[in-house]
Parts: sequence; structure tokens; C-alpha cells
Amino acid sequence: MQADTTQMEGESAPKGSGKVRLKTLNDLDRRTTAARVVFELRDSLAADLGGKPNLSVMKLELIDNVACLGAMLKDAAASYIAGEPIDINEFMALTNAQRRLLADLGLERRALKDITPSFRDYVASNYAGAAK
Repeated sequence: MQADTTQMEGESAPKGSGKVRLKTLNDLDRRTTAARVVFELRDSLAADLGGKPNLSVMKLELIDNVACLGAMLKDAAASYIAGEPIDINEFMALTNAQRRLLADLGLERRALKDITPSFRDYVASNYAGAAK
């Protein structure tokens, strides 16, 4: 690609007012196969790591990226298995990027924190006034 290129290949120019509108995963039509794959993987990864409420924003960002890479890898793998040509270097780059992000997140499932009160704590908080 030339250094003086003003627009990247595949990138659309800003519309009308010159403002750039950034899209997020939430902008996707969740009925498409690609979106379903991304959201299912994202939700499964978050659950494996203890649930979305227990994860930092940083980990949620990594999970979104892992899920997008996963959808891209699944698409490329399906193309390969169907006998279509794929760019093996791109496939390996995606695989390596996903592996590194997964390693950053941790590869082991984490149990949700047990917040069940002990019987003694339950009785003390709910029946404290009954003893008087």
C-alpha cells in the first residue's frame, strides 16, 4: 500500500458532515450467523471467567476481541473444509492472536464467588429482633 494513500482499502469515507461513526458489537443485527457466533462465544467466555458482573472492563474488552477472532477463525475453517482457498498466513495470525488473548484472560474456568450466608449469619440478620 502506498504511504500517501488517504483511504485504507475497504474503509468507507465519512458520510455528509465529515463525522466518523464508529460501530460496536451492539450495532450488529443479532440474527446473522456471524453475530450469533460472536455473542455466544462472548457470553460463554464471560461465564467461564466468573460472569460479566465479576469482570473488569479490560477483561470484557479482551473477551470481545477473542470472540470476534473466534468468528473469523470459524469462518475461515469452514471455508477451508468446504474446499475453498484460504490465506494460511492470515489464519495462523488470527489463531496466534486469539491464543495470546486467551492466555492473557486465563485458560481455566473460574467458579462464581459464593455469597451464600452461613446459617448463623442468616439467623442473626433475619431474626435479630425476635430474641428480645
